[in-house]
Amino acid sequence: MTNAPFLIESDHALLRHHLRGIRIIELRQIGGTPEHGAEMMAHLENLGFAVKFRKLERMSPPPLLRIAFRYPGPGTAEMTIAPDVGA
Repeated sequence: MTNAPFLIESDHALLRHHLRGIRIIELRQIGGTPEHGAEMMAHLENLGFAVKFRKLERMSPPPLLRIAFRYPGPGTAEMTIAPDVGA
């Protein structure tokens, strides 16, 4: 892990709120280091989610938030993390 982990205290409440009723998460990472994605994936798996991971080179338009959610179907979420976006 890095000296500055990706997850901060306020992220835990955000995850609890946005992932209620979700079982499967497609985790997408834009920017940051491999450790950021690994940290988030391990955290989600520890919470009991089935997680698929993809590293994206870019996104148009670029993300405005560090963590963003989409819900393509029942029980599934697409979660995009952008570690380089300000906290």
